[in-house]
Amino acid sequence: MRKKYLLTLLLAFFSYLSALAAVSIEEAKAKVKDYVENTLKLQSYGLLYAKTASTKIALMSDIEEISAPSNNWAFFVDKNPGQDWAHPCAYVFVSKSNGAISVKNSTLPPKNRAEWDAVNPQSTLKKAVKINSSDAVNPSGLINSGLFPNKNKTANNCYAVIISGGADKYNNYPRYWNNCSMVYQMLRNIYGYKRENIYTLIADGTDSAPDINLGSYDYPNVSLSSPLDLDGDGNDDINYAATKSNIATVFNTLRNKMTSSDELFIYTTDHGSSNGSICLWNERMIPTEFAAEVNKVDFVKNINIVMVQCYSGAHIPALTKAKRTIITAANSSESAWSTGGISGYGFFSRCWVEAMSGYNVSNGSTINADTDGDNAISMLESYKYAVSHDKAAVEGCWTTENGVQVLKYEHPQYWSNSCLGERQYLSGLLVDTKTLCCTLSSNALRKATSRITSTTKITRAKVDYQTYGNIILKSGFKVSDGAKFKGTILACRSSNTNSSLRSADIFDDFDYEEFEIDPEITEIDDAVSEVGGIEIYPNPTDGLLYINSSSTINKVIVADMTGKIIMDVNGGSDKVELDLSSNPKGIYVLKVISEDDSTVEKIVLE
Repeated sequence: MRKKYLLTLLLAFFSYLSALAAVSIEEAKAKVKDYVENTLKLQSYGLLYAKTASTKIALMSDIEEISAPSNNWAFFVDKNPGQDWAHPCAYVFVSKSNGAISVKNSTLPPKNRAEWDAVNPQSTLKKAVKINSSDAVNPSGLINSGLFPNKNKTANNCYAVIISGGADKYNNYPRYWNNCSMVYQMLRNIYGYKRENIYTLIADGTDSAPDINLGSYDYPNVSLSSPLDLDGDGNDDINYAATKSNIATVFNTLRNKMTSSDELFIYTTDHGSSNGSICLWNERMIPTEFAAEVNKVDFVKNINIVMVQCYSGAHIPALTKAKRTIITAANSSESAWSTGGISGYGFFSRCWVEAMSGYNVSNGSTINADTDGDNAISMLESYKYAVSHDKAAVEGCWTTENGVQVLKYEHPQYWSNSCLGERQYLSGLLVDTKTLCCTLSSNALRKATSRITSTTKITRAKVDYQTYGNIILKSGFKVSDGAKFKGTILACRSSNTNSSLRSADIFDDFDYEEFEIDPEITEIDDAVSEVGGIEIYPNPTDGLLYINSSSTINKVIVADMTGKIIMDVNGGSDKVELDLSSNPKGIYVLKVISEDDSTVEKIVLE
């Protein structure tokens, strides 16, 4: 009996010693903070601990899970707090028995944040949080309504789909709603999209439950329900929750509603995962699944796609098809960058909206991304502006890797089918052909996709023709009285590489060395050319060329397509005969200066 008593006493003593050696949660927190700050050397981080023990930790959007060792305290460390997912993070485990630390790296946060608490919780927000139905348009500092003036346009043939999943209520940041609000207001006010033609799939849709996390790692559970009014006009604009089934419903609806004359704009903002998936509401969609939905409306006139989530460039291979232009904020192997806070936004997304709208979101000042002067912003122009003004692409963003502060850049991507992006606008495609005539005496730009045909007489003006095909200057075309004409054959840009333009300048009073022209620009009618009182024939010619004028001809100049002057003849009468037969066959430029007028003509030598 005595031995049994002693054995019981000994076991109790060892149990007491074991209890003394056990690591408490407060001790584990201190160990992890020391590890994060002195071993990982993170200056800014988010830190959570698991309130309950588990052998498996589910990650956001169920992409993967982390196996947790038994008898350990579990912690989550966000190495770049506020950056869109996916990005580097870690799960740190502290042994309850001896305090040993083990680490498993990841790129995704835990799925159920309700099971986790902040290591340094705060009782209140530093900024007052107003969750009030009467303040639903701009709760808690979300992007304001009224960002852009109403241009009073109506785009009957334009449709749009806006998607923002947010993953879940713990990871759905205010900036995603803000991004969608900016895009929605731009479509409605600047381009005149009809409300019924814009389909919005945002977070949990019309559910009144909280779905936006207004806080941070200090305030992880402060949230509100997404305001349904995106533009402040008193109408609910969010249609659906951002789920795969609802995306299928929307594209099925568009397949039955749209026609081959209609145009579609698609915008996505959200977290992305390293395999390219879009994080929807409590689920994810891989690029091929998303492409399958978009392909349902392949019959429409054209499709613009802008994607600003992390790893968004991974969607380009799946989406590339005819009649499409695709712009992404990041390439297929990197995160996108954003500003944090309640009024946050995606860097690239905001720059792109400002380029397309023509207005600065912060102060309403005007922005001009119209580099070709046609008074419209093409997809290519908006992309080039956004890249050049995107802080994350130009200046980079600081992050910590292995204890070292490094700059990380995002690399926006652009893909377009042939020349589509240069002639693709949110208000519709550039016209295919233009036929121009009559007299033009004020500065102007005329632009078309495949052909411009002109008999215009240009006087005292600067006029520019731009096309991706041919510029045909027919009998009757005339440049006079100090006018300037420039014809430009635009080069296609279907990737991120630069390409040059081909152009010709024709002046009424050009110097010899100024004259430049490209043989691809002009086709010539097989007819007599008669401009004003000057008759030139035959054209085409096998060598002999006759020029008759109603007044005295002072000078005749002939230049080849390189601008080299091959003939400079003084006149003195109303008739001049030229022999070009000794020159190579091709296109030449003829300038005739008379007492009353002057003209420039293209001559074909056969």
